[in-house]
Amino acid sequence: MIDFERGEPGPAVRDLVRLSDAWDGRPDLFEAFLSGYGRRLTATEEARMTIDMALDAVSGIAYGTAHSDPELIERGRRTPARLRARHHTALSSTGGT
Repeated sequence: MIDFERGEPGPAVRDLVRLSDAWDGRPDLFEAFLSGYGRRLTATEEARMTIDMALDAVSGIAYGTAHSDPELIERGRRTPARLRARHHTALSSTGGT
């Protein structure tokens, strides 16, 4: 089944934004995806994905609220928490605060 409800033109990495929730906390699933994808993401793609994750979270919360979709709202709320945790981990590994 293909769902184009919120489909729109954009960079290919944007498709990974919504998939990223499925592999949250499961690096093995992310690595399996990359293996099938055939390559790792570039630094530019990773940066774009972070930006698109933040935008998708806001969009999802707004859309979910307007259409009474609590699952979409919850996914939108989880995303900023994941981004903050990832940012904190990156800073910790480089000695930043």
